[in-house]
Amino acid sequence: MNRFVMRRFVTMLFAAGIVGTSTQALASAFQLWEQDGASIGNYHAGYAAEANDASIAWYNPAGIPRFQNQQVVVSAAAIKSNFKYKGSVSVSERTGVFDGSDITFPMVTYTFNNVTAQGGTSNFVPNLHYVAPISDWIGFGFSVDIPFGLKTSYGRGTPLRYAGTLSSIEVVDISPSLGFKITDKASLGVGFDIQRAYAEFDSVAALIDPTLSLDIPPPPREVLTSYDTDSTNKANDTGYGFRLGFMYEFTPCTRVGLSYHSQVVHHFSGSSKFIGPINDIFNNEEPIVSSRTTTNIKLPPYTTFSAFNKISPNWAVMASASLTQWNTIQNISLKQIAGLADTGDIPESSNNIEINIPHHYRNTWNLSVGTNYYATDTIILRGGLGYDQTPVKNAYRNIQLPDGDRYIIALGGHLQATKTIGLDVGWLHVFANEVKLDPPSQVNGAEVVGVSGRVNGSGDILAGQVTWDII
Repeated sequence: MNRFVMRRFVTMLFAAGIVGTSTQALASAFQLWEQDGASIGNYHAGYAAEANDASIAWYNPAGIPRFQNQQVVVSAAAIKSNFKYKGSVSVSERTGVFDGSDITFPMVTYTFNNVTAQGGTSNFVPNLHYVAPISDWIGFGFSVDIPFGLKTSYGRGTPLRYAGTLSSIEVVDISPSLGFKITDKASLGVGFDIQRAYAEFDSVAALIDPTLSLDIPPPPREVLTSYDTDSTNKANDTGYGFRLGFMYEFTPCTRVGLSYHSQVVHHFSGSSKFIGPINDIFNNEEPIVSSRTTTNIKLPPYTTFSAFNKISPNWAVMASASLTQWNTIQNISLKQIAGLADTGDIPESSNNIEINIPHHYRNTWNLSVGTNYYATDTIILRGGLGYDQTPVKNAYRNIQLPDGDRYIIALGGHLQATKTIGLDVGWLHVFANEVKLDPPSQVNGAEVVGVSGRVNGSGDILAGQVTWDII
């Protein structure tokens, strides 16, 4: 049995070059299931029980003692999402009205109809896993993953820019873990999660023609697009959590696994900038900047039960059921945002605006079933089906996360190229239900933005993996 060699392990980490990248969620809300390339082919069916490679250190650390030698897994997934918004966008703000003796500032609304905007993106998700036996009963694991990620980009080419141009969140998780055999059939595992999280929300502020009018109520006004002004908001944080796992092997061909990933609370802090023509009008050409922007997000805990059974020399079946407790996210409050504040009169520049975004997420289930066909001693063919429930309630669905229930079909394969090198590929396609968007209007300081429409879309993931057994 090989011993744990720290020098070799550190060398492999640097050689892998694992870094965080922007990601697009193709799972409920912004949870990602692409923590290795091989399980893409089964849509992660059986992931907490199969223990086929070192990625088990992430999925269920109780499976680590199954490995009798060091192993490294390096994988990456290319994610392509395709979704389109069709509907209307309304912008409301105060403009001046002169009645001959006094000036008032009533709210005026301009509505863009028949808006079509493409929000899909192409992204890349890397992962790294390592396991090493310490003794016959204890093993060590280490993983670098992206468990949560979202990137929705509508660009600046349509009026939807007033509701949002870019929304992203990326969570990079670095997690050491240990697995322990407690009997010949049962094992336990524990892991510690260090999460570095990055978030960004950008939009464009509009200016409705402020020309004073003698008519009351004021006549329809146009949005003066040449005055579009960028609002850029970025923040980051480091949070901590843990994982627990249990695995029981009834026979060498049949086992079950139970894993739990804890909640991680992130206290984001960063900066907010409001820079452009509108800012020049209301703030004497001085940029409005806040360096104290904050928000708090509780990333949800989730629990997975998996089963794996090799029913014959050529066939294995597997399944997983995961419960994600999304009800940790009810409302998100962005504080100390830079922009224009509504005073009931002429808007004033401020770096202390608070924006509240209601979500009211509900808990969700993710279900998957899969099969392996062992065609030869070196070739495995995989397939899987899945269902992913959205936590988003219809009344609060917004353009930042136009999420709906999803159905998945997956295919993949494994080639044992040499005694120590295994190669995997996996592909899955996501069918997303068409969803309706009609959330509460978003109050962004002195501006109120509403959307009403529909989103439909789909997505594809293509993944590859290299597994290296160090023997």
